[in-house]
Amino acid sequence: MAGSKDGCMKLFFYGVLMGEVAPPRVQAMLRGIGPGEPASMRGLLYAVADPEGAHPAMIPGEGVVHGRLHAAGRVDLAALDAFEGYDPANPTAGEYRREAVTVRCADGREAQAEAYFWNRPVDERLSPIAGGDFAAWLAESGLRPIGS
Repeated sequence: MAGSKDGCMKLFFYGVLMGEVAPPRVQAMLRGIGPGEPASMRGLLYAVADPEGAHPAMIPGEGVVHGRLHAAGRVDLAALDAFEGYDPANPTAGEYRREAVTVRCADGREAQAEAYFWNRPVDERLSPIAGGDFAAWLAESGLRPIGS
């Protein structure tokens, strides 16, 4: 697991796991997580068309994805993995996979973390989020996040 010098695992969230976007059931899973700080990383961000609400999909790429870096604290990582459809025993099977990444914090320093990547093909269900900011895209589009 990705961590820092103090040994605490870090998580980079860019979508419905962010506090200001998270629906109530996700907020309950996030109890025990650190407050986080603004951060970004290299990647491309898409919105996934879903009748249950919008959710983002990040893939590797040369764009910038904006989100928050959190100290994992006492968060239930197994519950987050299940919510994201990620099975550590079979990483290629689920809708997302969790991988180690390097993020850039707002103050310019780099940190190691883990983030969820889209684990499916980029197809007609996905629409690019040009600015790489899911929360801003939700506000502009007027759509609601999945689970809300």
